[in-house]
Amino acid sequence: MNKFLKVIKVLINTLMTLILIFGIIFIILYVIGIEPFVVESGSMEPTIQRGSLSFINKHIEYNEIKEYDVIAFSLPSEKKVTHRVVKITDSGMETKGDHNATSDGLIVTKENYVGKNVFSIPKVGYAVMLIQTTKGKIIMGTFIIVLLLLGFLFGDNKKEKRVKE
Repeated sequence: MNKFLKVIKVLINTLMTLILIFGIIFIILYVIGIEPFVVESGSMEPTIQRGSLSFINKHIEYNEIKEYDVIAFSLPSEKKVTHRVVKITDSGMETKGDHNATSDGLIVTKENYVGKNVFSIPKVGYAVMLIQTTKGKIIMGTFIIVLLLLGFLFGDNKKEKRVKE
């Protein structure tokens, strides 16, 4: 039974550490201007898959973008799109999803430009979308509370060992 408790302790500590590390990483990225967006369509496949978490650097200026860069921009509906720049003209940037046969037919200007894609993590966006739902928030909150309770229940017993000695 003692070995089982040690495994539980290691598992709890590992999960709590991972949650803390990912939280710190996301805070640091946000502070330096890199914001995650969930990719909801397959228009950029195979480069960026549906369900990926795409990280957009909002500090890269509009005039720094070159052809073939992948950028994020806002549509009039305020929805964000991540597509590749295929042409730069005096009126703005023409974009196209890698999987699409034709360009978007839109011109990205300074006003609707969001930032440049710096990297993406496949499939992680699905978890983010789940967490954003009411059901997901309840599951995540319950998971964190259970982890904390288990941490207290199976916490370090060094004080008890010292008293017994």
